[in-house]
Amino acid sequence: MAPSRDRPRRSSSRHESSRSDRRRSDSSRRDASPYEWVDTQADLDALVVDLLAADCVAVDTEFHRERSYRPQLALVQIAFGERIALIDPTTTDVAVLGAVLAADVLVVMHACAQDIEVLSQECDAIPSKLFDTQVAAGFLGMSTPSLAALTDRLLGVRLAKGNRLTDWFERPLRPAQQRYAADDVAYLIPLLDELRSRLTARDRWLWALDECEQWRRPPGPPPDPAQAWTRIKGARQLRGPQRAVAYRLAAWRERTASERDIPVRFVLSDMALLSIAQRRPRSIDDLGGLRGVDSGQFRGAAGDRIMAEVQRGLDMAPGDIPASALPAGPNVDAALQPAVPLVGAWVDEVARTEGIDRSLLATRSDIAALLAGDPASKLSSGWRAEVVGDGIRSLLAGEAALAFDPSAGLQLESRPRKVPEQCERHAAQ
Repeated sequence: MAPSRDRPRRSSSRHESSRSDRRRSDSSRRDASPYEWVDTQADLDALVVDLLAADCVAVDTEFHRERSYRPQLALVQIAFGERIALIDPTTTDVAVLGAVLAADVLVVMHACAQDIEVLSQECDAIPSKLFDTQVAAGFLGMSTPSLAALTDRLLGVRLAKGNRLTDWFERPLRPAQQRYAADDVAYLIPLLDELRSRLTARDRWLWALDECEQWRRPPGPPPDPAQAWTRIKGARQLRGPQRAVAYRLAAWRERTASERDIPVRFVLSDMALLSIAQRRPRSIDDLGGLRGVDSGQFRGAAGDRIMAEVQRGLDMAPGDIPASALPAGPNVDAALQPAVPLVGAWVDEVARTEGIDRSLLATRSDIAALLAGDPASKLSSGWRAEVVGDGIRSLLAGEAALAFDPSAGLQLESRPRKVPEQCERHAAQ
């Protein structure tokens, strides 16, 4: 599951900050479902045969990445029918699960992004059909709810606290750890049924299916080292030689971390990288005293490489950073820039009155893309166009206007099209 079950967030560890609000109380729990531990290839192969005969399976993963560049899979949980299986990937080849993912089987997940990433890495497959309970809950006005919040609100089940900081590579896992993992999938199919009922009643079931389909895509290519500097907080404010040094250091750090399969912070922390870029040291001795830099760590080859990248950055001429490495975003015409916050305020109001998660309905970038005329804008088609996209187009065309009603907030009102002066004279004749 994703950190905090909040899809937009990212964390270096799934379980240090990932489930702080997820388990609240073991009261009001349903009877615990039995589960089976699968740690031999023969048992896993037999399980795959049974899974291929199922119509719907719930899937979750546990992994760590706090000491690696790529996620390290530690456990796969699957529920179907009356069964729950906990699969040990340290003793089995979970690539065989790729057949299940690729089959005509609906896969139910909660906050699926990172699970799909690790399953794609290990199984070379993604679900052919996907339903994400967190995404679907957004159409009921729930803002990226945790699994605990969703099961409590929709099923009246409170999941137990505990094992939040578990080392999922520990073997054997204690019964409480296994129960905790089993609960991650035990209620996903009941949640699917409840969400289907509620969304169908509001004519939003097809919206949810369409949105889940958008998440059913293979992970993108590995991060481009040339763009690594743009992901560092504060780096975009750098200018001139400082930006060039940050660009060179971040690209080197990304490549090194990938080659050694370690987190980028193990190569060089963000704070150290920014300190070096801002001060632009001329020698290894100059590294001493810079914030975030352990001068002893960068003696020898490591220090020589850092200084080489600093010099390469200083040697860059203005404009040498390739356009592909520069921050990109919708190019909204200057005349339309004031419309972005205005439209955003109306979208806020629509999300509130319609009971749709605001971040699901439209982000600021989504609005800017539509105003910039991007044909691939999310607001140009589908359910989003129906809810807000067409209204925004009417505003831009002058066919509608926004008015404030103290009792109802911002309202979109039709506006008579202005008749050209020559047409008015012709009509008067």
